[in-house]
Amino acid sequence: MHIGKFLIIFCITFSCHSSWAAKKTKLIEPPMMTIPAGEFLMGSDDHERSKPVHKVKVKTFNLGKYEVTNKEFRQFIDDTHYPVTETCIQMKDKNWFSELPRNWENHTLRGSEFEPVVCIGWKAMQAYTDWLAQKTGKKYRLPSEAEWEYAARAGSSTKYAFGDDETQACRYANIGDRAQEAAFKRDYDGLDSKSHTGVADCDDSAGYASIVGMYKPNAFGIYDTLGNVVELLQDCAHDNYLGAPNDGSAWIDGECKAHSMRPTSWHWQGMGIASRGKLPDDFYGALEGFRVAEDISEGTVIVKKRRPTVFEKELAKEQKLERKRRAITRKID
Repeated sequence: MHIGKFLIIFCITFSCHSSWAAKKTKLIEPPMMTIPAGEFLMGSDDHERSKPVHKVKVKTFNLGKYEVTNKEFRQFIDDTHYPVTETCIQMKDKNWFSELPRNWENHTLRGSEFEPVVCIGWKAMQAYTDWLAQKTGKKYRLPSEAEWEYAARAGSSTKYAFGDDETQACRYANIGDRAQEAAFKRDYDGLDSKSHTGVADCDDSAGYASIVGMYKPNAFGIYDTLGNVVELLQDCAHDNYLGAPNDGSAWIDGECKAHSMRPTSWHWQGMGIASRGKLPDDFYGALEGFRVAEDISEGTVIVKKRRPTVFEKELAKEQKLERKRRAITRKID
């Protein structure tokens, strides 16, 4: 008997299919980096929303290396059938953004399963972290605004984690740059993005959202904090830091119908780490995503080297293919 037919019969007899299915649907946990405890000066005198500059002490915690991807979010939807929104604010034409009958799975700019998930809103992000915590028994959650800035700074005190020179931003992030400007002109009737979003004087090779982890990480090993998608956080939105906690915890009070977001996306020119914004919870847009944090004890052993997960291997493969595609595009141009 042919070996393939034998294996099929053997597996039908001994229920191999169920074990294969279980392996195939093994829960994806976000790759995390341990952020060491420390103090830093949060905020900036360059922005009214970022004042006053204040000292914050942050405990050790884990933070996702990458923004949560479509592939990870899909497992949550498949398992819970969470009622996601069926509309999304996204680019439509030369008149910019409109609400379209699209969702996270089929919006017009969606590409790879390894791009950040968008068009879901803050409540779905919170539901995802709650689900992930329940599934794993770990203390997953959204990051606080203080944790996000501390991790994004990675010990720096400059405008960006790498310094103050915006022309270097394209090495570290997918932002509004020459590639984005070219994409707008090509896809939106010659739209000039300079007058709308600003254009950084560099080229990151991505016109729109990128596969996560394509650029250089910061000193903590965290990717894409400067760009790709805006990241929504645990904190309620506040117009400044008057009354903000100084222990790294999330600032939650009142009705909390809007939440903080940091800092920018592929659509906007590079903004500094201290830049901050807010977004209503009922806003579902194509520029906003998130990453996951995890509470850990101070005595947790940090494993610096470990085997990559199946998800990380698949991501690395997609990154390699994307780098080849970008190299070919640069040669053609």
